[in-house]
Amino acid sequence: MCKDIHAQYPKATLQDVYKTCYQDYFGAEHLVRDTASARFYLHQELEEWRDSDMSLMPERELTGFRHRFTRVNLACVVNGELSEDQLLALFLEAASKENAFGNNWAEEWKTIEQIALEVCPDWANPELQSELQEAAQTRHAVRHSDAFRDAYNPHYRIVRN
Repeated sequence: MCKDIHAQYPKATLQDVYKTCYQDYFGAEHLVRDTASARFYLHQELEEWRDSDMSLMPERELTGFRHRFTRVNLACVVNGELSEDQLLALFLEAASKENAFGNNWAEEWKTIEQIALEVCPDWANPELQSELQEAAQTRHAVRHSDAFRDAYNPHYRIVRN
C-alpha cells in the first residue's frame, strides 16, 4: 500500500499515508455531524470545484490497506455517473454505523508508520511524525498535506467498499 501511494502520488507525505489509513480504519463517521450539513458541504464543494481539474485523482480509490472504504471523486457527480443525492446517500451510509475497525488505532499507526518509512525514507520528518503520533493517540483525523492538495486537487467522499 505504501509503495502504491508513493508511486501514484510522488508529492504525498507521511500525513497523506496517515489520512488514507485513518479513513480505512474509521470510515467517514468523523466527517458527519448531521445530514443537512453533509448535504450543504457536498453541494458547496461541488459548486466551488466543479470546473477544476479533478482528473488528478482516480474516480474511485480504495483506502488504506484493508480496503474497507472507497474514495469516490466528485468528478463522478460532475460527469453524471452519480447524482449528488446518490453520492450523499452512499457517504451517509458509510458514516451511519460504528465503523472503527478496532480500538488500537495508535498501535496500528505505529506499525504503518514504520513500514511507510521503510518504503520511503524521504517521508521521515520528526516534527510531522510527532504530530501524527499525537493525532493517533487521540484518534484524530488529519487533512491531506498542502503538497498533496496542491498537486492532486482531492475532492471526494468516503463510501463503504
